[in-house]
Amino acid sequence: MCYGGEADLHTHVTGCKKNPGHKGFIPLKDFNTNCLPSYYHDDEIVSETIKTLAALTVQVKTKFTSLERPEFYPGTQVPYPCYNDRGSHVIRIGTGRVCRVDKRIEKRGTCRCATCQVSATPSKVWREINVLTATHVVFDDNEARQTRCVLGFDDNKSPVVSLDGWEMFGGGDTERDWCRLSFVTCNLELVDEFDKICRRFIYQCRAVSNKYRRFDDVDKLTVIVSHPHGCPKQVSVGQWTHRHEIDDTWTRYWYTTCTCPGSSRATVYRLGCGGWMSHHHPHSGSNSVGNYSGEYMY
Repeated sequence: MCYGGEADLHTHVTGCKKNPGHKGFIPLKDFNTNCLPSYYHDDEIVSETIKTLAALTVQVKTKFTSLERPEFYPGTQVPYPCYNDRGSHVIRIGTGRVCRVDKRIEKRGTCRCATCQVSATPSKVWREINVLTATHVVFDDNEARQTRCVLGFDDNKSPVVSLDGWEMFGGGDTERDWCRLSFVTCNLELVDEFDKICRRFIYQCRAVSNKYRRFDDVDKLTVIVSHPHGCPKQVSVGQWTHRHEIDDTWTRYWYTTCTCPGSSRATVYRLGCGGWMSHHHPHSGSNSVGNYSGEYMY
């Protein structure tokens, strides 16, 4: 996570201790086939899968820290993020990914977006867009209701759309470090657009997995699209270095792919790995071994 708003990435070049120089980040508009290893110079991967992932990548801005945050991670003495900030309204920024929309589900009452809340004629037709993010970024419903999701923001000139948080589905998973949030909107065209993008991304992930699965343990290619330091989308390319299998289903990865404060919960996309589920692991943090993901299946 990063704190305090959307400072320009370049102002952090000398001050960032996590990734000095930020040489591993590629602005989305500059990303092309030459940014990948030669074997992967394939339009299906670059133009479709990775750029579709970028279209689903969002900035998550939270302006409240819940009083319910634990002091430590479950079963450990490792400090849990933001415990000392409980009750504060300091803005922190992470990354998320749109995972689904409820295009066909009718909602009762009036829209709960910020515009409709102050309108004399609020919309009676609205929908929800679901976003995956890290639990250490948004911990519970108290934080979810004071969280804003920013779609777009590919560069400093791109038009953006902001959505207001409504609730967290089933509570966050503190141990595995991921959660699903609901954001409300009465912009039905936006809902239709993201419904199509979500469906296209799943199809593309399956196609890439079928083509490259046999190379998973050889090339170990890992791509992340995130909002480092709360700035426009950046793409980073690296390799996963090892995989920790928690049981027959759940896994955690370590990787060389660049991240910075603000990259929390960016999708760790492993090309060809784990079948079409290869896009669910969230970036969670880093330690002496390297960057690591939260736990997810396969």
